Amino acid sequence: MDDYRAIEIKAAKKHGATAKGTRKSIGDFLLDDDIQKPVNVKSNNVAKSNYSPNIISAKRLIKWLQQGGNELYFIFVDYKKTDKGLEVLKDSGLVPVQHISWNCLTIEAQGWGVIQMPGTLEIDENQDLKGFFRGMKKAYEKYIDKETRKMAKIREMIKDF
Repeated sequence: MDDYRAIEIKAAKKHGATAKGTRKSIGDFLLDDDIQKPVNVKSNNVAKSNYSPNIISAKRLIKWLQQGGNELYFIFVDYKKTDKGLEVLKDSGLVPVQHISWNCLTIEAQGWGVIQMPGTLEIDENQDLKGFFRGMKKAYEKYIDKETRKMAKIREMIKDF
């Protein structure tokens, strides 16, 4: 079993759920089998360099949260491998997506943009969904500007073909 899958199973069990997530799921497990409250587990092996791990597709997150009543939670887990197996070093507990500060997030190029966390997790319990979306808008504007500059460079590079 992959490490990330083992971490998902442990996290789900801790919250009285079963990890049933698939690649198409928005979460790795559901709180109380409620389809409106998925939990996405993000695991980090501290022995490896994990540059800007992907958190979630920006478009997918927007579509999910724009449906009335939908929520999304994350659990961030730091772990290491030992002789005895996986050892969880740190578990953030349930973090509502709107409490994740955009100070630690960015949107990078993959499809419609993927939300990544290049820095340490920052939680802002006073930030509501509206504030989260304002932060996302600023991050998307940076992403769009960066992609526009990149496309201009590509256009210049191929202009004489």
